[in-house]
Amino acid sequence: TRMTRLFLLIILGVVVTYYFPDSRTWLADTTRPLWVPAVKWNTKEEMRQVGRDVINHERNTGRLPNRRDWLDWLDYRYSMDELKSDSWGTTYELRVWADSIGVVSYGPDRTRGTEDDFHVATPRERRRR
Repeated sequence: TRMTRLFLLIILGVVVTYYFPDSRTWLADTTRPLWVPAVKWNTKEEMRQVGRDVINHERNTGRLPNRRDWLDWLDYRYSMDELKSDSWGTTYELRVWADSIGVVSYGPDRTRGTEDDFHVATPRERRRR
């Protein structure tokens, strides 16, 4: 079956990588189209949670963390470093718009302003006057 073949290919890849260290780069480059979307999906889920937490903070305190306080807010809110940064080790960035906030990841290349950057927007509640 297909699952058996896929499983055997994964095992073969692990064995080849283990015994032939020079093949690691080749294997990583070859399998990138398979694992990057999965990692990105997981990162987006984490970013959605951070966005919800920012909105809850605004709801409870009446204000959003500002840029100057962002890293302190992340440290206060999350004890584990993995929750403060994306899957590639870059700390999340916060963007604020009138109707929403965005949690930003610089993607696999860890470089701001490139095509692999992405963000997850979370709507803000409208205040009643």
